[in-house]
Amino acid sequence: MSSRANQPHDIRLKELFRSKEAFFSLLKDCVKADWIGDLDPGSLTMSETSFILQDFRKKEADVVYEATIKNGSQKVVFYLLLELQSSVDYRMPYSLLLYMTEVLRHYYNKADAKERKRKGFKFPAVVPIVFFSGNRKWTAPTSLREMFSGHEMFGGSLLNFNYALVDVKGYDDEGVKGFHSKLLKIMMMLEKSGNVAELLDVVKKYEGDIKQLGEEELRIYGLAVEILGKLLAPDGDYGDDYSLNAETFEGVTGMLSDLIANEKKRERELRKREQELSKREQELSKREQELSKQEREQGRKQERVESAKRLLGMGLTVEQVAEGSCLPIGEVEKIMDGLKQ
Repeated sequence: MSSRANQPHDIRLKELFRSKEAFFSLLKDCVKADWIGDLDPGSLTMSETSFILQDFRKKEADVVYEATIKNGSQKVVFYLLLELQSSVDYRMPYSLLLYMTEVLRHYYNKADAKERKRKGFKFPAVVPIVFFSGNRKWTAPTSLREMFSGHEMFGGSLLNFNYALVDVKGYDDEGVKGFHSKLLKIMMMLEKSGNVAELLDVVKKYEGDIKQLGEEELRIYGLAVEILGKLLAPDGDYGDDYSLNAETFEGVTGMLSDLIANEKKRERELRKREQELSKREQELSKREQELSKQEREQGRKQERVESAKRLLGMGLTVEQVAEGSCLPIGEVEKIMDGLKQ
């Protein structure tokens, strides 16, 4: 299996949004704020700095872009948080507050010391966006103010911001139809897949768009399918040949078809093992029942023997003892001979 598929599962999304076209499409087609029309797409520059706190690195990843609007007169920082958990994080506004504070600290420290003291010093606008591809509906508050007790009462006196939420589940084929980026359109649908068969369906449905992707876009797409294939079928084995060809349409469909076939084979083997286990359990239960029956019979026989000994000790005849203990006369005679020795 290719080593790329063994990397952390945030890689596919971070690689997706390394594409400026995909990121700009996210803004235009998902965020849809009025001021995005004033954004200069050519000014988009991705930062390699991450502001994720150490405690959250397994749950979240981030992508940071800088850009200018209104002919370069205003600077904006887009803070895109990739929510990697399948469950909803109700602390999201608080987490974003911490990250945005670190973003502001970073830009403040980078600014010229003299410039920071000037009356006209301004921070860049920081626009938070959350990208969620979990299987549950996002129900966390989308504003910081909602996390404060009595926020209805205090209103504008409270610290506040809103973040843009991009919830993959809210999009379908019609919803992504007009996306500016074919790569983002395909990836959004891939992220909705619940199993490998659904993943393959998406690949086949968007074959035309996939074959129009550029070289770098094909690399990102192939990496995403490979990682998602492993996540959705962790016991699958599609071999190095398909992994090496994962950037071609045929390679991807072949890889996914093999995963599906291997998953079905694994399920058949699992059912066979379960049937064998059930059969062994039934046999064991039968043996235990037989053993229990034998033990009960031996116990009852031992009780009759002890009863016969007591009756013989009382001086009763062999015939009387046999009748009282329910033992054959021959066995009673043997017990009596044993008592005499």
